[in-house]
Amino acid sequence: MRHAKTVTAPQGGERAISRRRFIGVTAGATAALSFGTFIRSGLGAAKVNVLTWSNTLPAMDDVLREQAKQYTKEKGVEVSFEFINQTDLPTKTAAAVESGAGPDIITLWSDGPHLHAKALIDMDDVTGPLGKELKGWTNIAKDIAIVGKNWKSVPWGIIPICMNYRTDWCKEVGYTKFPDTYDEMLVMCKKLKEKGHPSGFALGRAIGDGNQSHYPILWAFGGAEVKKDGKTVDINSPGTAKAVDYLRQLFKEAQTDDVLSWDDSSNNRAFLAEQVAVTANASSIYWAEKKNAPQLRDVTDHALFPKGPAGRFGYSTAISLGVFKFSKSQKESKAFIKWMLEPKQYSAWMGIGEGMMAGLLNFYEDDPVWKKDPKLEVVRQIPKYVRMPGYPGPPSRPAAEAMVKFVIVNMFARAAKGMSTAETIKVAEGELKEIYSKA
Repeated sequence: MRHAKTVTAPQGGERAISRRRFIGVTAGATAALSFGTFIRSGLGAAKVNVLTWSNTLPAMDDVLREQAKQYTKEKGVEVSFEFINQTDLPTKTAAAVESGAGPDIITLWSDGPHLHAKALIDMDDVTGPLGKELKGWTNIAKDIAIVGKNWKSVPWGIIPICMNYRTDWCKEVGYTKFPDTYDEMLVMCKKLKEKGHPSGFALGRAIGDGNQSHYPILWAFGGAEVKKDGKTVDINSPGTAKAVDYLRQLFKEAQTDDVLSWDDSSNNRAFLAEQVAVTANASSIYWAEKKNAPQLRDVTDHALFPKGPAGRFGYSTAISLGVFKFSKSQKESKAFIKWMLEPKQYSAWMGIGEGMMAGLLNFYEDDPVWKKDPKLEVVRQIPKYVRMPGYPGPPSRPAAEAMVKFVIVNMFARAAKGMSTAETIKVAEGELKEIYSKA
């Protein structure tokens, strides 16, 4: 029988222990010390999962992926992004709220914080310091994220939506600059279609482009879904009727029929394929032309939405980041969101998009991205014209629900397909009354 070797303790009076036991004890101690260091460093202590939209500019998502890796390395908290089609995001968000399970951080569209306020933690301890450090928050940021007295999300940015148009084709029909009114735009777009260059504004299930193209038309002609009290449905009005009549004429005389089935990527593809002369979109088309259609960069430009009888309006989707109450990593999620919105990280992300995103902290109004290209100057002006669904009332849960259910877009789409103005407004009125009655 082999006898285990012994290791004598430093002091002669202490008992000797076997070599096997000594190795076991020291290994366990080393592991314990290492694990303690591991936990104290934060490594492995928490994971943060972020569900967000798949940007039409993949390079912006690539920046987020790299930043997640950087944060994991520096802070020891594992961060992962899941990117999905933006049209699917409201459904996925609702499913997470209903089931009480899902990502830690959720990207919320426009009035989303109002729609899901009960499922989100307060974010005042994130928005407060960021506001103090970066010149305060814009009014749009406050509108979308403050519910009652608390911030329910951290405004991430706004996708500035403008008119994207072909300067060369517009010149062919006598226009050296984009029309300033909707009536003038109709005349120009009709001439363009007669030349084989139709326009296109999404009337399909495009959660971004569909709503962003048509809420401004509603408001510009004096229409509104509710009164200023944010409760009384007011869609059945002369202003709405004028907007519907205008859209029907624009569709018949100036647009491609394909818009009825367009999703959020359709108008980008159509513009890059030289199938449309005018569309409403972010500057992502201009960015994409670098790689996919470089010959179009010189003949693509941007313009503000036209004026109507009631003025000039825009609806650019604002996005914010919320943390679910069911998250096990709430503290870590808040820290990561704050880090994302600090200048070093945020400017890198916003800058790669060339105007695709605009910050909602006043500090980013002077970001270097706006000085790169004079064609982006118009994009910089957009936020002051932006209103949110539910205007002239305040952002609200019912307004957010009406937007994600395409109530306004569908009202216009039915008119484009031939339904009478009175009938399509009546349908929208019934839908809105049902939604707002639950408030």
